[in-house]
Amino acid sequence: MAKIKLTKEQQKYAALGVLLLGGFGYSYFMFFWSPVSQRIADTKKKTEEVEAKIEKATRQAARLPRLEAELVELSQKAVEAERRLPKNKSVPDILVTLSGLADKHHVSLLSFTPGGQTDKPFFIELSYPISVRGSYHNIGRFLAGLALEERIFNVQNVVYAEPGPDGQMQISFTLISYQYKG
Repeated sequence: MAKIKLTKEQQKYAALGVLLLGGFGYSYFMFFWSPVSQRIADTKKKTEEVEAKIEKATRQAARLPRLEAELVELSQKAVEAERRLPKNKSVPDILVTLSGLADKHHVSLLSFTPGGQTDKPFFIELSYPISVRGSYHNIGRFLAGLALEERIFNVQNVVYAEPGPDGQMQISFTLISYQYKG
């Protein structure tokens, strides 16, 4: 390989060319390449964030029909629960229920007295002393009918009297009804 001999002046021009090329390269990198690549990186990051938000929104939108169905189902369950455990005392409703059951099971409702109430952590117990008259089996059906009602009832302190000559007997008990406290 042959060596190229440069004169002093050519060496100065070559050094100046290398310096100018290096300065141009440095300026190009610092003032053009670096800011543009930084903007590209920032834009790419923002694009990824927006795409992630779009994907999340799409997943949530896909869940919307299922959530709406759950909401409808929960609303129905809330209505059913309120029928079983109402938010108000509703003594007339209780009296209508008792009268209907008494007629259905051939029992005479002799007395119905609104009693006291007991506060519990999540509900209120309402007591109603009641007296009914009927045959042994009809009274049993009447009490079973109370237990099967949609609203929650409980029977306490049942006192049976001796059956009369006509086969009819009288019982007294305390009907417990519940009211939601919420």
